Amino acid sequence: MKRLDFFIVGTQKGGTTALSAKLARHPAICCAKPKELHVFDDERRDWTSGDIPDLSAHFPAASDHRLWGEATPIYMYWPQAIERVARYNPEAKIIVSLRHPAYRALSHWKMEVVRRTEELSFAEAISERGRARVRAAPQVFSYVERGFYAPQIARLLAHFPRQNIFFCRMEDLYQDEAAVLQALSGFLDADGAFPDDLGPKRVVPVETSGLAVDATAELSWLSSLFHDDIRETARLTGLDLGAWTDGTYDETYLTQDLPMAPKRVFSA
Repeated sequence: MKRLDFFIVGTQKGGTTALSAKLARHPAICCAKPKELHVFDDERRDWTSGDIPDLSAHFPAASDHRLWGEATPIYMYWPQAIERVARYNPEAKIIVSLRHPAYRALSHWKMEVVRRTEELSFAEAISERGRARVRAAPQVFSYVERGFYAPQIARLLAHFPRQNIFFCRMEDLYQDEAAVLQALSGFLDADGAFPDDLGPKRVVPVETSGLAVDATAELSWLSSLFHDDIRETARLTGLDLGAWTDGTYDETYLTQDLPMAPKRVFSA
């Protein structure tokens, strides 16, 4: 039974859909269908049995010689998922795309509003009362909690060797897609090259661009809340996250065809 070679484990709303779509265009890489398998966060499965999940049905007609992978961004956040992935394949390659946690939270909230699973305003959703709901529905209401990356990354590093983990920022993928994909190709030891046509740059599972809100105050408050965690995340990953903590960060440039202000970095 062939086991998956790589996993895109996070972060949610961090460009994982685009990353999976781009990687799938490489001749040596095959990504699971559907994109998010939600196997290793499935609490209905008996994980004490020691059985290894057979995921081959999600790779119809794919050669065993190709690299198989899947993207389920909750794996990085879900407490036992990484440990289960490590038991499944301790030699797997792990890919992590990070987004400024304050903007990630806002994007997450917008997605849940569009899905009609959220009725609170963004300010209410990230308040103490709003955050308390995460205990009942951690998949939905973890706007703030998922943004504390450092403990999640520490868990990754406890189960996989550093050389098996690739870290990048979402803005790198958006602004310098070719460089990120080339680095990923080398990280995965994928033979061959990406085609010239990689498809549209913006690939989103839930369209939220029509939901405009003024969240200036909330983004500022969240940025302060996440400040120390961002610094620890930078230390753990080797990423340059200084722009995330300087008080002037703005994601507006991601929707513009302009050179990116923060320099491009990724770490494998």
